[in-house]
Amino acid sequence: MRRDARMLAALFERSMGLGEAWEVSETWFEEVEGGPDELHVRVARRRGHAVPCPECGVPCGVHDARERTWRHLDIWQSGTYVHCAVPRTDCPEHGAGTVLMPWEVRPNSHFTALFEAQVLAACMRGSTVKAVAEALGEDDRRPRDMLGRAVAQARGSADYSGVRRVGIDETSRSRGHTYISTMLDLDGRRCVAVTDGNDRGSVGRMCDQLEAHGGDRAAITEVTRDMSGSFSSGVSEEMPEATQTIDRFHVMQLFSRATDRVRCRERRESDEKREAPERTKYVWPEREENLTGRQREVRERLAPNRSHLRTARACQMTEAMRDVYGCATAEEARPMLDRLLSWMMHSNVPDMKGVARTVRENREGILGYFGSRLTNAYLEGANSLIQSIKKAARGFRNVEYFTTAIFLRLGGLSFDALACAQS
Repeated sequence: MRRDARMLAALFERSMGLGEAWEVSETWFEEVEGGPDELHVRVARRRGHAVPCPECGVPCGVHDARERTWRHLDIWQSGTYVHCAVPRTDCPEHGAGTVLMPWEVRPNSHFTALFEAQVLAACMRGSTVKAVAEALGEDDRRPRDMLGRAVAQARGSADYSGVRRVGIDETSRSRGHTYISTMLDLDGRRCVAVTDGNDRGSVGRMCDQLEAHGGDRAAITEVTRDMSGSFSSGVSEEMPEATQTIDRFHVMQLFSRATDRVRCRERRESDEKREAPERTKYVWPEREENLTGRQREVRERLAPNRSHLRTARACQMTEAMRDVYGCATAEEARPMLDRLLSWMMHSNVPDMKGVARTVRENREGILGYFGSRLTNAYLEGANSLIQSIKKAARGFRNVEYFTTAIFLRLGGLSFDALACAQS
């Protein structure tokens, strides 16, 4: 070998962790029409080194060999490929077995560990599989399949035995009423289960996934969720010992959306009422302490004792609910909440009556917040990330691909390829 070829061979031997049993025997470039040259590397077994059985590790002879090729990290902007005649061992106890090569994460992979680490790192930072594949000059099918296998392998070693507090939420998967449900470990800040649908049985399916990785549904002590009736019954059935907390965010969102519906409906009733709440969409849901000078003037001008607007009364009810959440204990909050619900039910604001009925049905879960102080803030942040994943990919072919992308970004998983790249 020439000096530059020996240096290149030494670089590959070190970066691929070949050890003493393997060596780079040849390197060459191949011209590619309309693109950069390809770099090819041939790896061979050193003479005098036995091959260990993949089952028992005992050194043994070689039964036969199969020529294989792997895509490696690009060198000097050239697509790089590793070639090797992979031996099959002739073990007296286990028979013929294919050897796992030093640069492989799993048997029969099309990529080296360093190439997989590059794809994983890019996708974990937010790049889509399609964008990464195009940048690397690959069809997106193989990288997508590789990510699926990597996530499945990493999930196989995930340990959920310590999960005690979880949050359950839903997020849309595609246009229309198509949802997936997610279960997140609130202490570990990681996604532990994803299932298609948001029905009553989705909680059970997520609990099955939890227990498949060492978790125990009976050991869950606290669950935070939205006001979905299906989640309520599902949690009661699957985790009867867990304390349920209705997320504060969803309660306030319910009030804010109802206030806006009142505003829209009131504007259509007459010209006088149309002009009064005009350009006030973002005035009503704002917290009192966060109002600007102009917004405060609008609120005072349209106060119930001056304008008799139902929107203003709905806004007062929303502020009253915020005051309830300002209480220190459930005992302090309970009478305040009951007075608020009575006011709402006896008002002439139909939308707020509907809110009162929903809150009354979930009263104990809402009051549970004062004991646990749990919120779905992390879940809502995770939901935003999930929606950004969906938007960046412009949809997914099926639920499995979507689930893979979610666990890749939110699963807190340990990947062998990344461990190999860091070692």
